[in-house]
Amino acid sequence: MIDSKRIAKNTVFLYIRLIIILLVTLYTSRVVINKLGIDDYGLYNVLFSTIGLLSFLNGTLSAGTSRFITYALGAGDKQKLQYTFSTAFVSHLLLAGIVVLLGETIGLWYVHNVMVIPPERFNAAIVVYQISVIATVVSIVQVPFTSEIMAHEKMGVYAYIGIYEAVGKLLIVYLLTRASDDKLILYAILVASVGFSVTAFYIYYTRRKFEEVKFQISFNKSTFVSILKFSGWNIIANLSNSLALQGVIMLFNLFFMPVVVASQAIATQISRALMQFVDSVRVAVSPQVIKLYANQNYEESKKLTLESAGYIFNLLLLLGLPCILIMPALLDVWLVDVPEYAVIFAQFVVFQNIIENFSAAFYTPMVAAGKVKKNSLAAIFLCIGQFIILYFLFKLGFDAIVARYISLIVSFIYAFGVKPYILRHDLNYTYKELYSCIWNSIKVLLVAGGLTICIYYLIPQTSFLISVLVSMLDVTVVLFASYIFMEKIVRKRLIDLLLRKLKLIYS
Repeated sequence: MIDSKRIAKNTVFLYIRLIIILLVTLYTSRVVINKLGIDDYGLYNVLFSTIGLLSFLNGTLSAGTSRFITYALGAGDKQKLQYTFSTAFVSHLLLAGIVVLLGETIGLWYVHNVMVIPPERFNAAIVVYQISVIATVVSIVQVPFTSEIMAHEKMGVYAYIGIYEAVGKLLIVYLLTRASDDKLILYAILVASVGFSVTAFYIYYTRRKFEEVKFQISFNKSTFVSILKFSGWNIIANLSNSLALQGVIMLFNLFFMPVVVASQAIATQISRALMQFVDSVRVAVSPQVIKLYANQNYEESKKLTLESAGYIFNLLLLLGLPCILIMPALLDVWLVDVPEYAVIFAQFVVFQNIIENFSAAFYTPMVAAGKVKKNSLAAIFLCIGQFIILYFLFKLGFDAIVARYISLIVSFIYAFGVKPYILRHDLNYTYKELYSCIWNSIKVLLVAGGLTICIYYLIPQTSFLISVLVSMLDVTVVLFASYIFMEKIVRKRLIDLLLRKLKLIYS
């Protein structure tokens, strides 16, 4: 059965974590951009994107590790759980070695010969790049331990670590404002140090709490082969997604001024802040979907997938539409100087996050069933094709905004075409179930979006206070639209819940 109480409890832990992180991030990002400057801030993001592109294998093994550990835990097989962790740990050590090799050869060649770096900042860029290589290796080694916490659904620990990271960001900002040395290098060192300490804690905690977590250089051949088979197609998907994300930043660096790279980095910051709220629900739900599938409760797994997709979509609208509406005022208050493309990039990215909800929700059952081949094949044509098309368009002199249009089109194809097709043909889903789930959400988007546009043109945003009031009105509009198109049984549950809460308050 679906463990609703555990999902709710874990979601509360994650929400507390994310509210704190969001508030800290909004403050620290403003200070960091101001102290580093637009050029250095853009350079920092390009350098980390370069090693991020080379470490695409990490995302591949991460998905496989999380899936197999969660699956073994759901099946109740302790022996399998133990050698699954050992196999994953050894695999990630090998992967870390491969990333160092790639980073110190291909990556370093790219930084020296292709990347556009101001001559006076070249030495600092090399130092920051080497720090990024080390930080990436540490994050790769951390994956099996994080997967253990997720599989055991210990979201309270995950929440405390998030708060610790928030405090670390505040300390970084304080030291950055007091420093007189090269702030770019100092910032990279401080961020990496916080990452190292987080990894150390995850290792310490999981070794003490979970008996299967042991440092032993051994692995089970059949499990290793299973992870490789699962990860084989994921390699293609992750390389493709890396080209679609980090690759765009690298193209911006080649064809445009640093302000465009900085604008993309700011849009990414806002996207991450928004998605952290949503992912807090998804992270709480995904292990349940996989465990239900492992226990052969296929219908329950399907039910949870479809219901959570609708709930998370409404949550995204609740956060995303007001954010899009007041984005100019939001960035004007948040940043000291708003880069040229920052507003339009951020608005596009937030809307893309809303659409990509279905891609993320429909991917979890594929992971549970190990059916990721067709998804990876689609990624070859869509994501790699997107990168190639953008390269030639920029070469022909097209504006940077074309990247956002093409990325949005790819998201539509993935969410409403590719993922439903795979679930229909490879798992026990029907088009009626899938498109009914999608259509119920789209109806909310059409009504809420239409009213949002009306609000935008009827109420000029002449001050930040008016923008806040407009966003509150937009939240009301989204709640109203969500309630109208809510399924009767869900609406009844919600009304009953509210009545019970009111009775408790008045009693």
